[in-house]
Amino acid sequence: MLRKLLWVAVIGGLLGLLLLLVSYRVVQGAAADALVDRNAQVKATTAIVLGCRVNGEAVSGCLEERLGTALELYTTGRVQRLLLSGDHGQRQYDEVNAMKAWLVERGVPVNHIFLDHAGFDTHDTMVRARKVFQVQDAVIVSQAFHLPRAIYLAKAAGIQVVGMRADPPQGSVCGGSRVREPLACLKACTDVWLGTSPRFLGPPIPITGEPCASFDKVSDKVCP
Repeated sequence: MLRKLLWVAVIGGLLGLLLLLVSYRVVQGAAADALVDRNAQVKATTAIVLGCRVNGEAVSGCLEERLGTALELYTTGRVQRLLLSGDHGQRQYDEVNAMKAWLVERGVPVNHIFLDHAGFDTHDTMVRARKVFQVQDAVIVSQAFHLPRAIYLAKAAGIQVVGMRADPPQGSVCGGSRVREPLACLKACTDVWLGTSPRFLGPPIPITGEPCASFDKVSDKVCP
């Protein structure tokens, strides 16, 4: 009996390893032709900025790299709208308004910023970008380790995308997150293969329209 259990464990482990390898290769292959550096002369309607840890209204170094890249895209006219997607599942934890405040302080008009409060993971972000915000083409902004998975999920959601590396020349401050990527790629492939729905959808808020319906703070003067 013990020997049989050992064989089951070995075979199960090998199958798990194979699934990890296959999903990782699928994700990397989907992104191979869609990765660009910060100086690339790309054009798209929207930049999708993926959320990351915040401390109150203070953004982390990892998130600041992404926001700085998005700011550069906007100020150079390569994108027209910014979709900020992150975790705002609890009142006391709010990635998206911290991201918006950072960009507004640096001159981005609030009426060109859209907030996705339910971007709890990259899969949710991309499905909601397509179905709620009706994004058709976009530049995804994140670090190099994260972009292949984000590109794979965006393409699966029906968005025409490129992924722009937010890593500075000296290297990203959030490189430690690479460790979880193989498992995250397996989850991404599973979500696509099973057609997993995001935790929340909601009524359409077209990215080409007004962003007011995406805001939760009455202090935003752009909204009536």
